[in-house]
Amino acid sequence: MGSTFPQFSDGDVNIIIYEDVYRLHSTVLKARSRELRDLLSSLGSYGIGHFGCVQLELVESASHGYGVLEVLDPNDQYRYGPMYMRLQKPIIMWPPDIRLLWTNMFKILYGLCPLLDQGGLQNVLSRCWELVNLADCLRATRAVFPAIVEALQGLGPHFYALIAEDPINWIKLGTYMRSALIFKEAAIHIIGNWNALEDDLDYLPSVVHELCESKQAELVEFKQLLEARMLTYCPYTTLRGASCTEDINTPCVKDFGLWTAMTYYSQWFCMAVAEDRTYYARDGGAAFYRAIHAGGDAYLDTEEQAHTNAFRMSVYRAKMLDKTLNILKSGMSKFVSVLLVNESHYDPDLMGELPYLTCCKVDDEELPWITWPDGDWHVDCDEELFLSDYEVVTDSDGDDEAEIDITDPESTTAEVTSADTSETFATDTLPVDTDITDVESIGTEDENKNASVVDEDEEMTTAE
Repeated sequence: MGSTFPQFSDGDVNIIIYEDVYRLHSTVLKARSRELRDLLSSLGSYGIGHFGCVQLELVESASHGYGVLEVLDPNDQYRYGPMYMRLQKPIIMWPPDIRLLWTNMFKILYGLCPLLDQGGLQNVLSRCWELVNLADCLRATRAVFPAIVEALQGLGPHFYALIAEDPINWIKLGTYMRSALIFKEAAIHIIGNWNALEDDLDYLPSVVHELCESKQAELVEFKQLLEARMLTYCPYTTLRGASCTEDINTPCVKDFGLWTAMTYYSQWFCMAVAEDRTYYARDGGAAFYRAIHAGGDAYLDTEEQAHTNAFRMSVYRAKMLDKTLNILKSGMSKFVSVLLVNESHYDPDLMGELPYLTCCKVDDEELPWITWPDGDWHVDCDEELFLSDYEVVTDSDGDDEAEIDITDPESTTAEVTSADTSETFATDTLPVDTDITDVESIGTEDENKNASVVDEDEEMTTAE
């Protein structure tokens, strides 16, 4: 395991984690870990062996499952010679997972990428937690947390698929690490899949639960307003012989074919609401809204019309109903397009479509913690357990960091924000001047687009 880590010939600290041996620099260890800084600074010349190196060994500890580093006494001779065999300490055979954990930790301290997917992607979350806990013990969170986030991003789309599979535990990790990227990504999946996750939501930290519940309530309210507007939607057109400004908003209900289609569509829509296939469904209405957005034969096709119609229709009437229904479907598609925007980093084309919506997101100012200018973190909740490493950086910290030869990480906050956090919903699918929060404005665009089609229908009705 140790062979995967570079050996530095000029190192002045030897660390033994049987069977791995690391030769490292005290300046790097002191600057990146406050625990190691206190340990090495208190030694002086004590602990320096014959080769001018401090000897550290990982030993078992009742309070730390990953072991603790202990200084080897260079004058302690009980380890050497047959006369001291009875007094010799037993060699601790550390399991591969512990050795990999310490290898990853030393990699991070030296600015190298840790290996998180050893043994499969299913181990990534547990390896992250192990590094977080060890970083807390070593008081090295400022160096470790950003490195974990960067390593996770290196997994590409598989990382975001892991969050989608288990958003509850990932949002806990994001909260503990104060990682905006992990927190926001997990929150999107929790809010979108709220109805299906009902039994697991109690495991969320209270401050996180309140935030997600509030965002989900806002989304439900928006869906309700949207559905109410859809039930009263009617395509508008300019009647033949009227001026464009005089009768542009005259509804087409005078057209019998369109009136029939609107009535039929409203009946189908109300049945979906009564059967809890909309926002109250287990999937939050994802299948319902996606079908409406697809239009065409995705729902209310000709066969379904024939089975659900109370009166037998002629071929001509059935054709006219299908035609006018397509006009309605085209308009309805504009309403739900805002709900189908993917605000997460999850790639449905590559990893498969999720059974819920991912249209909601969390803005920076809504994060349940405050990031101070100096990079320290504070969470606005007295119930949560916080890391012990969030004290203000002292002057000695700055002096130690000046001695490092390794390039410091660019950020100590581990925050990676999304590209756009200015809107509650994305507007990529709507015109630039359309306000998606104004439900009244959705669906009224291109209002004259169907004028020629309606006129043609009137002529065909007259001819019949």
